[in-house]
Amino acid sequence: MKKYISYFLFATFAVLTFTACDDETATIGSSIVPDNDIVTASKKIFYAKSKSFDVNNSIINKSDYMYLGRYTSQQDNTTFEASFLTQFAAGDGTAFPEEGVIDNKSIYTKLRIYYDSITGDKNNAMRCDVYELDKVVSEGVNYYTDIDFGEYYDKSKAPIATKVYSAKDYALHDSITEENYDENIEIPLPNEIGTRIVQHYYNAPSDFANSETFIKNVFKGVYVKCTQGDGTLLNIYRVRLEIAFSHYIKSSTGEKDSIETLFTPFYSNKEVLQLNKFDNGDITALLNKNDATYIKTPAGIFTEVELPIDEIMEECGSDTLNSVKIEFASFRADKGDTFNPPTTLLMLRKKDVTEFFEKNKVCDNETSFYTTITSNNSRYTFGNIAKLIKKCYSEYEAGKADADWKKVVLIPIEATTDSYGNLVKVKHYTQLSNIRLQGGDKHPIEVEVVSSRYK
Repeated sequence: MKKYISYFLFATFAVLTFTACDDETATIGSSIVPDNDIVTASKKIFYAKSKSFDVNNSIINKSDYMYLGRYTSQQDNTTFEASFLTQFAAGDGTAFPEEGVIDNKSIYTKLRIYYDSITGDKNNAMRCDVYELDKVVSEGVNYYTDIDFGEYYDKSKAPIATKVYSAKDYALHDSITEENYDENIEIPLPNEIGTRIVQHYYNAPSDFANSETFIKNVFKGVYVKCTQGDGTLLNIYRVRLEIAFSHYIKSSTGEKDSIETLFTPFYSNKEVLQLNKFDNGDITALLNKNDATYIKTPAGIFTEVELPIDEIMEECGSDTLNSVKIEFASFRADKGDTFNPPTTLLMLRKKDVTEFFEKNKVCDNETSFYTTITSNNSRYTFGNIAKLIKKCYSEYEAGKADADWKKVVLIPIEATTDSYGNLVKVKHYTQLSNIRLQGGDKHPIEVEVVSSRYK
């Protein structure tokens, strides 16, 4: 009996393996098992439709990076602009010396914008304006990258600072090398701001006890906007507000006989809000192309796919769906930009996009899947989305489907896994990139379905 079962299982495995690579319907095992136990398997091809999907510069604002600059793509002549808003953490609540600051004022006030990489040319001359916020940006709200920062500062006022810069700082001394220097843009701010913060500390030190009270009562943050230049985008990992001051130092005899100059830093970090604003300009020409679809990041264009769910289930629904495979070929720009394509694509039901990112979900391999690009940067393959097909169709049959029930969206993501390879975090891919996928009206996408049936 055990031998009989082993032969049957081997035969079943063999037929499934064989038919995964063969268009013909295969039948085996008739000499070993009764007719009503014979397994047949088949592979059939269906076709999905795809088109470019306008994201309206809007993805959820949860990037670990801030971005500043402007870049015009040589590939499609679209111009991407990025600006950012940031608050500052209060530290441990002891911002300035207990014995006081000389003249109760600061010596200088500066903003430092630290970046670890750039997109474009480091030699371009760029300019940015800095505005002080006069309204608190509230926590606990889902902000998107099409946010209107004008709600948080007075647009009728001039900026508190303007800086002309390049990513390559030619003013550095020769003794300072890349190994011992954190690249940054230094922006002098009006010293009245630093003096105001110093005086506030000695009048109401409790306002420096935590970041919430500091932001609410002392300094609400800054908005930094690119206003001139093209061809350089900074990838910013930290912003520092620094306030310098002098104070007397007591000698061993207790006399205040010397002066020390120090500065107090206030940093942007994950404890406070760091928000980006993205603007891709006019992308109509890309959206209207029907010979392919596009993915333009960090926000701009994703690809929408309409799966042939009803056709698959009508033809194969009485069978067991073993696998449903769909593959997207990608094409790099043949001129101009040399952006790296996103490594990872998320496939997600169109109706679930907002909730997925707002609630920090991860892929469940039923209504959401992810895949990584092949080593030669040419294809994204979703090996088996059978559960998605069955889930969507069951909702349709139950009368719970909406108008987009057959549609999924391909979204570039950064996927974080734990030491066991389990996916633990998903967020939008926010590097600048622009890739073309095979698809559009002229090129339907093959969907390969392998199903089996017991006779």
